[in-house]
Amino acid sequence: MIVPSDPTKPSHAADAPPPAYDGPSSGQATIPEKPARRVPSPTSPSASSIRPRPPVQKTGWRSLQDGVGGILADVGLGSTQQRAAQEVRKTVTGLVHDLVRDQTLDSNVSCVGILESCSEACATHSINISSLLQQPYIEGHTPLYWAIVKRPTDESEAASEAFELPPLIGALLAYSVPLKDSTIREARLACLHICDQWLYQSLRLCPAYGALADKDRLLLGVNVPPDKITVGTAARHDAPFTAEFEFPDFQKRMRVSRDVNICFISHARMWKIQFFVADGDCNLTDGQWAVRLGLRENSPTTKLAATYILEETTPGDAPDESVNLELSGKLVPEENDHRMHTALPDALQYPRSPFLTTDGTLRGKLTVQITK
Repeated sequence: MIVPSDPTKPSHAADAPPPAYDGPSSGQATIPEKPARRVPSPTSPSASSIRPRPPVQKTGWRSLQDGVGGILADVGLGSTQQRAAQEVRKTVTGLVHDLVRDQTLDSNVSCVGILESCSEACATHSINISSLLQQPYIEGHTPLYWAIVKRPTDESEAASEAFELPPLIGALLAYSVPLKDSTIREARLACLHICDQWLYQSLRLCPAYGALADKDRLLLGVNVPPDKITVGTAARHDAPFTAEFEFPDFQKRMRVSRDVNICFISHARMWKIQFFVADGDCNLTDGQWAVRLGLRENSPTTKLAATYILEETTPGDAPDESVNLELSGKLVPEENDHRMHTALPDALQYPRSPFLTTDGTLRGKLTVQITK
């Protein structure tokens, strides 16, 4: 039966649902339903081609990217685990910031335990502490950069022949492995900014720093470079300086790796001594052994006169002879066109070369005079 409406109330037929009615029964008239108006598809006139829209799948918090999840956690959204992880990140970065800012010789001893606790907290909340420590979040630089720049100096280091990293720098390196190329550049830049040759060589001899190429590591069977360099102290700022170097297994490394090099810091510059096998460049014959002198990035352009001195090591009473290789001109950091090079004597390639020790080590000296 049709339910009658109240005639005293206004009609809203357009907005109201269809009138309620009883189902058909015997003896009563059936009220036909008004057919629904067909809405044509924008792509096809046939209504049968219209497909129902699939249900929208809600993305769980865990499937969000870490950065988005961190932002949502900051404003009180996201899961409890994400908010906890965000708090751990803030705490760890804050502690590391304080460690590198407030360094003393005594505080550096206790930093290892603090970083160990930070590492455990990060592991509990699935945070990659290596990635966290290599982010440049302290005034545009990494914690390792500031640990080097701000480290307290120890007067006994300069006179020591032993290279051992300060505790904080060593711990940051250990928890940052594997190091990114950008982190290695940051460490090199920090050593250059404070002109610390001793610390740079300590870094170079640390296995975590990875100064030795993979091919040389396999060839030599060691994790740190066996090469040595000793930089002399000039009597005056405008006097020439010297750098004495040693390269074990020189011939084998030149034939296999085709490159043997070492870097050092002197006169607010980072220098690179590089022995290499010519390969159609530098106006040298292919396969010829040569040596070059270069500057690393962030060093100033420099005019100079330099000499490589290779001395014969023939045992006996005969005086040793030497070969002087002269270089002069202008060096521009990291530019091939402004690196000085010269060919090496062929005798360096011969068995029982007079320039090599009995165990195959090449020893030599570089003298550099910076000119105006």
